[in-house]
Amino acid sequence: MCLCALLMTTMTGCKSEEAFNWSQLSAGTASASPAPTVTESSELNVGMPTASGELNPLTNPSASMQGLFKLAFEGVMRLSDRYQPENWLAESVARTEKGYTIMLRAGVLFHDGKGLTAQDVVDSFEAIRDAEASPWKSVIAPITAMTAEGERELSVETEAGYAALYALTFPVVSSQQGNTFPAGTGPYRIAGYTQGETMDLFRWDSWWRMPALIPSIHVMAREDAESELATFQAGALDVCTADMLTVSSVTQRASVSKQDYLTGQAELLLPNLHGVLGDVQLRHAVAQALDKSDVITNTYQNHGVAVDVPVLPDSWLAERTESIECDVDAAREALAQLGWKDLDGDGYVERYASGQNEPQQTPQPTDEPAATDTPEPPPADDVPENTGNKLDSLLGDANQNNTSSTMNRLSLTILTNEEDSSSHKDAASRLVTQLGKAGIEATVTSVAFDKLDAAVEAGEYDLLLIGYQLPKNGDLSSLLRSDGTNNRTGYTSSAMDAALDSLHTAQSAEDYYNAMQKVYDLIMQDLPVYTLCMRTRTQVVDRNVMVSAVAHQDEPYRGIETWTNIKEE
Repeated sequence: MCLCALLMTTMTGCKSEEAFNWSQLSAGTASASPAPTVTESSELNVGMPTASGELNPLTNPSASMQGLFKLAFEGVMRLSDRYQPENWLAESVARTEKGYTIMLRAGVLFHDGKGLTAQDVVDSFEAIRDAEASPWKSVIAPITAMTAEGERELSVETEAGYAALYALTFPVVSSQQGNTFPAGTGPYRIAGYTQGETMDLFRWDSWWRMPALIPSIHVMAREDAESELATFQAGALDVCTADMLTVSSVTQRASVSKQDYLTGQAELLLPNLHGVLGDVQLRHAVAQALDKSDVITNTYQNHGVAVDVPVLPDSWLAERTESIECDVDAAREALAQLGWKDLDGDGYVERYASGQNEPQQTPQPTDEPAATDTPEPPPADDVPENTGNKLDSLLGDANQNNTSSTMNRLSLTILTNEEDSSSHKDAASRLVTQLGKAGIEATVTSVAFDKLDAAVEAGEYDLLLIGYQLPKNGDLSSLLRSDGTNNRTGYTSSAMDAALDSLHTAQSAEDYYNAMQKVYDLIMQDLPVYTLCMRTRTQVVDRNVMVSAVAHQDEPYRGIETWTNIKEE
């Protein structure tokens, strides 16, 4: 897979002394709950991209459109508030020798009036599998086959264990022919759509849960995030999501409220292990020089949460690990222990080439005491005539056999993309300053986004700064396995491969969790990747809108059924 396809494409602390409470994380079955009685809400106005694409939730690649589709379409499973699979259209899930047997809920109706059947699930699965392209292809990958065993019974074949439950979150669409619009089972039905212009959704009063409070949702297309925000400011939209710096001017208004939510995008710094950063001790020293809070505050304008491993901090998989704090003095000390010292007084660290002797040292003829970490010139008998300066002396003959000692500076190249809309160049510049404080010389090389793959392949970099969209199941195999599709760092670890294999074969939630903790422990031990932060977005809503749930990655309207929009008289 192309690396560019993965680009944008709470705080960790000490280990808890309390035992992990598994009862809080067990996969449950959602049930219908009565909604509060309120005055009838007004219509909700929201935005969509002008490049809205085909009205097909199984194949439309737009993340924004997929967020809107979740208003109308549901899966056999869904992700809980902590991103753990839970029964949704499934009433029960049982493990079998070949995979899972699933019993669907009784009485669930599609928006076209047809009852939900196991065959509808199979047809949706096969439509994704057979499509030329679909954002759900990677999600359903663990499923090898699916068959309907009756009206409500579904047989799922898979070699995966617990991980296969994540694969069952794909949208289920009615297989009934002749529908004007695709029919789902969600709280809203699609009643109108003009590509690139508008979409209308009406409340589905026969929803298997309590009907939503807001009667309808009008969706209007806007060219980009800036124009959507401007439309919100003008009062034509009730809800808007943004990650731009200008959102602060909107959220300061008394007439709006806001909530920040995690997007699933990790800002990663990938070390090239084929170069000087192949030394794991050096990678740890570099980690101590990185100031994540500086990048989050100044580059991302606080639209990020610092983490040490690539996992959503509110995920059920998140573990409180021993964090690596920014400590410049500790970084310098660690570098010194590895032989990296400021030998020529220029503020950057150097060391002599491996296998060569440092020049013998004698006191310098100066009134000032010599620094303890600065080597002295060799004895006068060994210094070549016409030595021009101190550095020439240091690089002269090191011993009576005239063996040259080469002094190498620790210099790192940070590679990132150069698009003006990208924050990566600014973040990379801040990393250069941070590394410099520890004595590490660093420079930034930026290339066009579509040239990034070739630059990575050439290997002429030490650190690669990218955005990486985390898989919803937390699986980092593509990034960290020795044969991972997106393992561009050269990281190879039999222990990591085994931990990732355990993740795939885990049969229970507890086994899955434990396998992920082993992966995270190995990341902290080996540092094959530095995680700067998890990016966030801001959802701003008009004061008349009451939002009763936290927005989710790819699900900005989570809990829409309990939202209200009460216009003041």
